[in-house]
Amino acid sequence: MGYETYENRANPHITIHKDICSQLRKNGGEHKYQQGGYIKFASLEDALVYAKTTGLDVKECKFCKP
Repeated sequence: MGYETYENRANPHITIHKDICSQLRKNGGEHKYQQGGYIKFASLEDALVYAKTTGLDVKECKFCKP
């Protein structure tokens, strides 16, 4: 299992999900205005390290609970 971050700069936060989480693609998985994006990681630790470097509020998905 891998992990994926969802980054949103318009609503400043980054959320860590399991890569199988349905919440990742609930709105098509695309940003209309380039305000964020998605990055895949092999481990939860890698996702957390990256998330902390963004300076955004780091959250864990309340649905898949990584």
